[in-house]
Formats: sequence, structure tokens, C-alpha cells
Amino acid sequence: MEKLKSAVPESLKRMVADSNPEGLSSTSSSLLDFLLTLPQFHQTLRDLVDPETALCGKNKDAALASKQKGNQCYSTGDYHTALACYTQALRVAPIDAADMDKNLVATLYLNRASLLQKVGLLAECLRDCTRALQISPDYAKAWYRRGKANAALGNYKDAFDDLNIAKNTELSLGGKRQIDNELKLLVDQHNCTSNTQIECTEEIMGNLGHIEKLPRNSLPSLLE
Repeated sequence: MEKLKSAVPESLKRMVADSNPEGLSSTSSSLLDFLLTLPQFHQTLRDLVDPETALCGKNKDAALASKQKGNQCYSTGDYHTALACYTQALRVAPIDAADMDKNLVATLYLNRASLLQKVGLLAECLRDCTRALQISPDYAKAWYRRGKANAALGNYKDAFDDLNIAKNTELSLGGKRQIDNELKLLVDQHNCTSNTQIECTEEIMGNLGHIEKLPRNSLPSLLE
């Protein structure tokens, strides 16, 4: 849709913006005449009614199937296909659908955020975490994932705030302890901005020795 909007000439955009009720019919006709010449306009219309693309239709079962395939592709390192699966699942997932005890759309945003972080697209990861939290404000894993992304970007205050909320909303004791460990490392990383690289490395490695190791299954998992 954004590509379609960008194809409209500035002169026509100004005409639409400056139109009044009396000239609306003429302006609308001019806009429609222009759009009818664009192949992408006709493609958008086809997508709107295509059940495979499902820009209009919603289907929980189809969303769950795409999510499962995305998780499988993620686990095998096929990130390109996993991204396509999560995006397709988001297109068809009903906004009020549940997945276990979580909102399905929120879990899809979180899974895609984990993938985006994995491939280094941190700004996009933050965006999807925020979208998940707009739907499910108490989603501990989304706060945790956003905190990790903010830390990687050097946004230490935001990361600290996110991880503290994650700790407060996380229900499991193991999860809370893991987030505590992340907070300790975050403080070290922040302090390192004013120290030399050698001092930073020694400080962080020293603190790592004091952090309690947790069983693998107590760590927050990447995917839902």
C-alpha cells in the first residue's frame, strides 16, 4: 500500500489535499483515473480478495500453521522462509485469537522480533516488540526481548527499564533470576563506556564468574 501511495504524483496529492466538498467528485475521478493505469493498483485489488494473501480474510488455523512452519524454519536456520511465514501468519491472524495462554498476534510479533534480532535488524526487532506490547502489555518475553535489543543498540536506560519490567512481569523464578543476571551485565556494559576496552573486558569477565549458572530450560526461550 505504501508503494502505491508513493506512485501518486505530488501534483495529484496536492489536488486531493486542497480539494473541497464541491470539487471532491472531480478530484476523486482524477485520482481513480490515475490509479487505473497502475499495475500495482490492480495487484493490490487482487490481493485484497485473494484467500492465499488474505489481506481481508482472517483465519486462525492458517495463522497457526504458518507460525509452526516459521518456527521450524527458524530452528533449521532458514531465516528467510521463517520471516515470510511469520509475516503471512500476521496477515491472517485474528487480533483476538489466543495461542495457548497468549494473544496469537502478540506471539507472532515476538517470534518475528526474535528472528529480526538474530539477523541483526535491531530497529525492526524493537518495532515488533513494541507492537507485541501494545497488544499484551504484561508480556514478559516481549519486554525481555526489547530490553536485549535496546542493550545491543546502546540504549542502556531504555534497556534497563525494559528488563526491570520484564522481571516484574515474569512469573517463573528461573526467569526472574536470568533477567537479574542480564541486568547485572547491562550495568557493566554501561559502566564500560567510560573505561578502556581491557578494563571493560576484565570487569565483565570477573562479574560473569559471580553470576549463578541456571539450567538451560530456565532461560527465556526465543520462540513461543
